[in-house]
Amino acid sequence: MYLEHLILNSFRNISHLELQTHKRFNILYGHNAQGKTNILEAIHLLGSLKSFRGARNEELIQSGCEQAQIYGKSRQATASGRSLQVNVFRNGKVVRLDGKNIEKPDDYLNCLRPIIFAPEEVGLVKGGPNGRRRLIDRAVFMTQPGYLENMQQYERVLKQRNRLLKEKGTRAELLPWTDALIKNGACIRRARATYLQAVKKNFSDCYAHIGQSRETVDIHYRESLTDKEELEQELCNELDKQREQEQRYGMTLSGPHRDDIQFLINGQSLRVYGSQGQQRSFILALKTAQALDLEQRHGEPPLLLLDDLLGELDAERQAFFFAFLRKCRGQVFITATAAAPLQQGGLTEGFYYRVDNGVVHLEA
Repeated sequence: MYLEHLILNSFRNISHLELQTHKRFNILYGHNAQGKTNILEAIHLLGSLKSFRGARNEELIQSGCEQAQIYGKSRQATASGRSLQVNVFRNGKVVRLDGKNIEKPDDYLNCLRPIIFAPEEVGLVKGGPNGRRRLIDRAVFMTQPGYLENMQQYERVLKQRNRLLKEKGTRAELLPWTDALIKNGACIRRARATYLQAVKKNFSDCYAHIGQSRETVDIHYRESLTDKEELEQELCNELDKQREQEQRYGMTLSGPHRDDIQFLINGQSLRVYGSQGQQRSFILALKTAQALDLEQRHGEPPLLLLDDLLGELDAERQAFFFAFLRKCRGQVFITATAAAPLQQGGLTEGFYYRVDNGVVHLEA
């Protein structure tokens, strides 16, 4: 799976860009704040419909313009090429697949499958539970059909249930929304737990390579409870216990929207006890495991987007990841301030682009 062509119009600081990409390595280098990460953000948004920076629509549109446009052509080994287009307006997005408005998000999201490694994601380790949930949910989106629709339905039910709680609705009025919340919530928890179980071995092995087996790592999230009926009963019990508190505060206090996913190193919280290097290695191992899992599931590697790779890794971790990338069969986009370290790392099969103030120059 790879992106063979990319066009951007009025996206952040990029007025217009057309890239014919390489199937292997695409290196975007130059000084900071020139637009390198903006290009990765556009590719990630094209494939996932989300900004990995958490940007609002208006932040994506170039100053003085009404909309931003992202267009790309993807190609898979076992399927014909697909055209993807996202038009970003201040009040929403218009998404098209092969020139038609999409009916099922899953059909669209299976066309590119981008995985991002960025400094922002390392920060999620030390942040609140919401960031860690988003990190795992993005991975689950790519592996389990219907997960995005399930999440969207859960958010709709949650919003309506919270509205009734604020309005002091009766238990009878809350009951259908509570039942729907339990059913959707149990599905989300099961999907998360099932995914984490599937990647656990690859994740541990990847971290052992990066950390030279000095520490053990784990991700704790309901591993012992993946039966849907048991999960429904568990969430029902949680809501029953929180009933008085919910009425007092006017909001739903239990469910997958409140869960924390614990990142552990040597059995302790990575957030509390992990060094910056350990946190970077943890996220890098998780992303590597995610890429390996997608390749095993679909028979071809996903698209890798690596933002400021060298700035996030010391020499030892760089060496591991350069070796992984050289073995990787998929397409990779990397941003860096200089090209030489990547060339010295063996990433020679591909294109090198210099980025200056939103303008991209292909190096000979």
